[in-house]
Amino acid sequence: MIDNSRNEKGIQILSEGSHIRKITKNHYSVDSQSQNKTYSIRKLQDSDTWTCDCPDFLYNLTRKDDKRCKHIISCQLLVNTVQNEKKIERVERAKICQRCYSSTIIRNGFRIVKNGTKRQRYSCLQCNYKFTLGENGFSKVSSDPKIITEALNLFLSGMSYRNIARHIKSVHDMSISHVAINRWMRKYMDIIKEYVETLNPLVSDVWSLDEMMLNVKDTQKTGKGFYDWVWTIIDPKTRFVIATEVSKKRKVEDARNIIAKGKKVSNPSYVITDSLNSYQQAIRTELDARKTAHIKTKSLSDGFQNRPIERYHNEIREKLKTRRGLGNDESAQKFAEAYMTYHNYVRPHEGLGNITPAEASGINLNLGHDKIKDLITKSVESKSNFAVQLGKRIDKVNIVNEKDSIKVTCKGWMEKQTWREINDILKLSGFNWLSNGKDSCWLKLLS
Repeated sequence: MIDNSRNEKGIQILSEGSHIRKITKNHYSVDSQSQNKTYSIRKLQDSDTWTCDCPDFLYNLTRKDDKRCKHIISCQLLVNTVQNEKKIERVERAKICQRCYSSTIIRNGFRIVKNGTKRQRYSCLQCNYKFTLGENGFSKVSSDPKIITEALNLFLSGMSYRNIARHIKSVHDMSISHVAINRWMRKYMDIIKEYVETLNPLVSDVWSLDEMMLNVKDTQKTGKGFYDWVWTIIDPKTRFVIATEVSKKRKVEDARNIIAKGKKVSNPSYVITDSLNSYQQAIRTELDARKTAHIKTKSLSDGFQNRPIERYHNEIREKLKTRRGLGNDESAQKFAEAYMTYHNYVRPHEGLGNITPAEASGINLNLGHDKIKDLITKSVESKSNFAVQLGKRIDKVNIVNEKDSIKVTCKGWMEKQTWREINDILKLSGFNWLSNGKDSCWLKLLS
């Protein structure tokens, strides 16, 4: 039975603050409330067992189920308080409403995800919208973003959905179904794909083009088996995968589709392929034969092979070896696109000095160690509003949504350079500067 009086006294000791001193991680010193002395409180390293050298603890030790004295209770409360504060995510972001862009917002409780991490929730005083900052790409999900991106990394490294679920359970003690991991992969890789397609890699004028068979379980039977073909164009210099496509057959129209897709990224002077007949007709149709040379590779016995593209396809074979094929035609296309993104932006290449093909192609996104998480964040921020672009400068202005317009006013005096930076950013977002003395502002009319 819990003694409420001891709990109250423990809370009183903690509230007074100066009575508790932390000596080591598991050793505390607490002043006596009735005598001029201190008591030593210790916690065992590998269990939640606490000891104290006060008379009350020694009395409880043999007579009561709850052996804690008020000194132990005060130390436990202190530890729990610190741990809870550490679980609150610190987010340094512009504090504005994500719906109406108003800066008149207040704190409104916390959002707690599955691992117990707290995220500050805000409420807009203007439109009553409730939101959480710093969740770009991960809003309305109960799982920790770190768990999500870990699952995506494991999947693209070759682990099956069910094995990933077992790994998360054993390492993080969280029960996640393999179906949820499948949904994460589809959702977040689509978000990243839409973003990276807007980036322009600086690739060479040489294409390596090849096709590879994929085992697909739930698909129309072709010949003697169930399979699709994945077509890939890669830049042999930077190892950047320019385009990928999945088809049922290897006809001329299938070859034309992948070439047409690649033309949206770059126009080659040389195209290296194997001896598949479909390539010759497709290249003549899709590319200018007067400007593009078609190089057919010979057999391995002649000492020449299309090495970069073969190496990439061997990567895919390695990832799919433990899965025994893909589910259907749609999942085959999704996997091909997801692995293309993983290869280009996440996986470092030893042949490039341990940088990614994207970095070798002049795309430097300054991604951290968790590249997939950073890509998801950048994907959402790229669609975001002017407030993200203002960054720290947003502290210098007030933003008010007046239903038919958005008004941005200066909070006070600011340096000319800062004003010019804000002015340039807002102009690019459709704002106009209205000069009217103290009432001067930037204004954007809403349609």
